[in-house]
Amino acid sequence: MQMPPLDPAILARRSEIVAALRAIVPGEGVIDDLDGMRPYECDALSAYRQMPLVVVLPETVAQVSTILRYCQDNKVKVVPRGAGTSLSGGS
Repeated sequence: MQMPPLDPAILARRSEIVAALRAIVPGEGVIDDLDGMRPYECDALSAYRQMPLVVVLPETVAQVSTILRYCQDNKVKVVPRGAGTSLSGGS
């Protein structure tokens, strides 16, 4: 199985996207360094790996809503993640 290709236009705007997400989720709720994102590149089924653009850990429903609105408006794809066990066939 092939992972979807990365969008070069989104990659070029990575710093802008991370800054916008930090404005929504302050503190340690945004992870954008490679070491911090490594646990999120796959779930328990480690055959498929892709480093995320950024990891966001919202704490409120309002933050989730604002993040999703920002991503929709800016064409940033979102992959929701639960515990990462792959037991339910999700991500």
